Order: sequence, then structure tokens, then C-alpha cells
Amino acid sequence: MKLFCTKWLDGLCLLALVFTANAVAAPWLGLTIKKTEYENHLALTVKGVHPESGCFGAGVVAGDKLIGIAGKPLTDMSQVSSAINGGKVGQVVNIEILRDGKKIPLKVKLTERPDDISSLTGSAIGSKMAEFGKNFYQNGDKRKQKPKATLLDFWATWCGPCRQTLPILERIYAKLGNQGLEVIGIADEGLDVLNMFYEKQHRSPYPLYRDAKQEMWRRYGIHAVPTLMLLDGEGYIKGVWSGVPNEKALEQIVQETMNNR
Repeated sequence: MKLFCTKWLDGLCLLALVFTANAVAAPWLGLTIKKTEYENHLALTVKGVHPESGCFGAGVVAGDKLIGIAGKPLTDMSQVSSAINGGKVGQVVNIEILRDGKKIPLKVKLTERPDDISSLTGSAIGSKMAEFGKNFYQNGDKRKQKPKATLLDFWATWCGPCRQTLPILERIYAKLGNQGLEVIGIADEGLDVLNMFYEKQHRSPYPLYRDAKQEMWRRYGIHAVPTLMLLDGEGYIKGVWSGVPNEKALEQIVQETMNNR
């Protein structure tokens, strides 16, 4: 397993621990944090606390600074992952926080990381993708049982940039599909329109899904097409991009995700 950081954006990171393979329950601290300093060593300012996490139960609040873990001052992010590596849901981790100039030791029980953490991060990144229904209208038989990575394409037949994106995804799928990459196109238009586009305009070789009620669009805040969403092998959302992608850059990050298992 590994320390998982959705992305460093202006120093902001989701602090969680996820299993890279065969995970049953992924333990986490349930914090979003930002790097800072305290007494010339690393400190992590708490920006958010998930209400179902052990840190919330222990009384950690936004504005606290995490300054120590496992009885030692915090000097490197690896200490956090080391303190939790091998841990299980229910295990207690000792941390030290700074609040209003006072050092406070706390015992934090690791809890199971929920699938949907968008309420904490304000982003789909880091959440686990919901299960698909039965609305695959083309190539549903090509679904992979255990893909190493999945690339979702939210698109529309009337969208010019979407049409530019389709051949890019087709080429990446041709290169990496037999290595474990799954690509799924997701649209919300009428079935007759979608099938006509498939037959007359572009026969995408990967599975195509009709999100008739826009349930996935609303859940993950999809407001523009094309929007691409990359999932790791466990189904966690690693990245979200809007617009026509750079093919070389997209292929590289897909390969990195497939290899990082």
C-alpha cells in the first residue's frame, strides 16, 4: 500500500492511505492538509476533516497543525505512511497537534476510507467510481474484469472537441488495451442518436455506456465535454481533465497509473 495524495495543488493534499492491490478496507486518517513549518521542521496544517474519520472522533479540527506522529516530530511525509503501513481499520495511531500554541497528544483510530470523499476534497479526485449499470449500448462484452487502469470519456455526438478526442482514445486503447487498460465512453443522448453515430461516424472499439439520467455526470460534477477521468486499478479517481487531451501526455500518465500497482 502507499500514501495517497490526490494532487499537490498550492501545497494542498488529501492525506489518506490506500491499498494498491487486493484491498478489503483501506485505512486512512481522513484529513486534507497543507505543508508548513513548525520549529524548523515539517508541519501539516489541517484544512479539512472527514466527519466519519478517526481524526474527527479524536477532536482534530481545521486549523490544527500536525507536528508529530508515532512519538516523533514530523520531519518527512514518509513518517506518516510508515506509521500507517501494515495498519488495519481499528488500529490506533499516536499523533501530536499544535492548537493555539499548545501541543496536544491524540490517539487516532484508523477508519475505513469511504468511497466518496468529494465532500471533503471538493473534487471527484480521490473518490471511488460508482458501479456501472446495464446501459452499455455497444461493446459491453469487452469490459475488463480487473483493469490496471480505466479511462472514462464523458462526451457527446454534437461536440466537435469530442470528435477530436475519439481517435486519440482509440489509438491509446489499441496500444495499451491488451496490457490492462480499459476505456469507456459515457454519453447521455438518445439511444438512436448514439447508435447512429456509432454506425455512421465512429465505431469506437471500447465499451460505450449511456448515462440516460446523467447520474454519473451529476455525481462527479461533469459540466463540460469532453471530460476525461482516469481511474487506478482499484477504481479510485486519479485525475480529471476537460478538453481535447495531449495524446503523448495522456498516454504517459495512463502508463504510469497502470505500472503503479
